[in-house]
Amino acid sequence: MRPLATFSGGCCFVDATFSPSPRPSPARRGGAHAVRLAKRTFLLPAVRCCLIAIVAFSSFGVLGQGESVVVLFNSALPESRAVAEHYAKVRSVPADHLIGLPLPEGHTITRHDFTAKLEQPLAAELTNRKLLNGKTASIRYLVPCWGVPIRVDKDDALEEEGRREAPSSLRRNEASVDSELAMLPQLGQAPKRFGIVANPVYKQSDAKQISPANGVLMVARLDGPSAELAKRLVDRAIVAERDGLWGRAYVDLRGLTDGPYKPGDDRLRRVGEITRRSGFTTVVDEQPATLPVGYPASQIAFYAGWYGINVEGVFAESTVEFMPGAVAYHLHSFNGSMIRDAHARWIGPFVRKGATATFGSVYEPYLQLTPDQPLFFSRLIQEGYSFGEAGYAATRALSWQTVFVGDPLYRPFGRAPEVLRADLAKRNSPMLEWFHLLGVNQGLAAGAPAKAAIAHLQQLPDTKQSAVLQEKLGELLSADGQAESASMAYAAAARLSTSPKQKQRLVAELARLQK
Repeated sequence: MRPLATFSGGCCFVDATFSPSPRPSPARRGGAHAVRLAKRTFLLPAVRCCLIAIVAFSSFGVLGQGESVVVLFNSALPESRAVAEHYAKVRSVPADHLIGLPLPEGHTITRHDFTAKLEQPLAAELTNRKLLNGKTASIRYLVPCWGVPIRVDKDDALEEEGRREAPSSLRRNEASVDSELAMLPQLGQAPKRFGIVANPVYKQSDAKQISPANGVLMVARLDGPSAELAKRLVDRAIVAERDGLWGRAYVDLRGLTDGPYKPGDDRLRRVGEITRRSGFTTVVDEQPATLPVGYPASQIAFYAGWYGINVEGVFAESTVEFMPGAVAYHLHSFNGSMIRDAHARWIGPFVRKGATATFGSVYEPYLQLTPDQPLFFSRLIQEGYSFGEAGYAATRALSWQTVFVGDPLYRPFGRAPEVLRADLAKRNSPMLEWFHLLGVNQGLAAGAPAKAAIAHLQQLPDTKQSAVLQEKLGELLSADGQAESASMAYAAAARLSTSPKQKQRLVAELARLQK
């Protein structure tokens, strides 16, 4: 196994900073401006909870962006076309935005074939259809579908000016197909093929600036172990955009306190802070091993962890409790190298088990050049970016190794909280319990007293019939030293729960309290 290397080629490690008070950006109205983060407050009996929410942007948001997308499929594979047509139907993509090219099958394409059969023909089609010509474009996203190659093989015979003088770690020219295609707006500038090209929109705080006008076409693919699973990525995204992305966050660290890999732990730890402060119940595991088989990982909305080459532990179980819209990321050098394998690496298994969006590397990326995970999750959760926007805002290097798998239009936090709550209540949706939990968690994260949260949950009518809220009540009562009341809440949660993993956790808590 080749370890995840640290990079010593002259680039420093850059981390996103996380502020307890998120920095607002200009409000988006009708697609003309970037989304802003709004801190909405609402008063509950005896407790004031801060609900961090994204302002709705109805005409730019969930369903109206089909014209900003081009869908690419392998015309040699009928299944690839089927994925493209399914996506186009769901997202209302115009027919002339679907492009089929005869491409090699398999994960890997040679550098020659990439240029001759994919990059150049695609650029020509985009120009002919007046969709993209250099930095002039009517589109922002490219969606390669199952069957389009994933990685460009190295070409040791390709000599370019400056390659021999570059650090050895950056003389490589193997790359992610998608990372190369993201540079189509710069194609006329004859970009080099070796090493990295700095992403001009890295750390961009205005989502609308992530566009061909600034040198980047956002590329994320619908892919996975089968064409049918690839289709489900957009289907799951639509469900989460309608009902909200709810559940728990799991962050799996290695417990590192020093050494060259500690920055990896530091990054993921900040991801946990972001999800916690955003109101998601967050579990942070400090053990060196990955989350083991049998771990009570229930109702997963977010997962971020490391470091195994192939899927293992709880994610190798036959069923993984991914919630609709779940975002999963496992940091490893080759986590995205075999996307169409249901059992190898991580991305393929994540898609097979029910994740909606994930990302990784097709070849060794070096730790510092993997996507900035705290920046990705903060843009997605706190600033309302789409999956594609968050991904490219968090990506430091293009013409490199990153691949994003999922619908780039997927925007899980695109509805105003009051609108979403009213809709969930009208439909009597089971997701409404998570809305209540989010408010309680955000209030606690903002400093509200636990006793006030207990009182609120005890008075809230929905608590009686909610396994999620009863578990939260039990957790708060237990921490407050009220063991008997906590046991009653946990027992009620266990009776109500339909989640095997939640029941497992509740049984363990009841046993602990009865000792």
